[in-house]
Amino acid sequence: MVLILDIVGVVLVFNDGNKKPYLQMGWTISAFLVTSAIVLNDNPWHWGMVESVSFALCVISIVIWIKASARKALWAYMAASYISCFPLIVDYWNIPQPATLWVWVCTIGACLLSIYGSKKDFANVFVPLNAIVANGIIAVLCVL
Repeated sequence: MVLILDIVGVVLVFNDGNKKPYLQMGWTISAFLVTSAIVLNDNPWHWGMVESVSFALCVISIVIWIKASARKALWAYMAASYISCFPLIVDYWNIPQPATLWVWVCTIGACLLSIYGSKKDFANVFVPLNAIVANGIIAVLCVL
């Protein structure tokens, strides 16, 4: 699901004017590598209600992009991203993982650098800013 979300995210921010979506491209490459490792190691797939709702919102964002604009589609994309994080947030709420704090802090740092180094318009700021919020929530849950 994350690979699908990242691919849609790269396409949407690029079409809304971010012609250098390096952060989103990095996420997509990472998701591809993780998905490849899962497939190559015959690990089990899990597809449940959260993945179905996220996928539906991805489809909705693509329809909105085709019918209206990439900017409007990014709102549905971001909703799909937040919903896809929900199981992880619940897991961290139930069993904090302080050893993983560095991952979330580094991601927040990458998002801040992405915002700092780009034009301050919607296409360049919207996704990294929302990723800071999601990763910040998870980072806080790591240490609670």
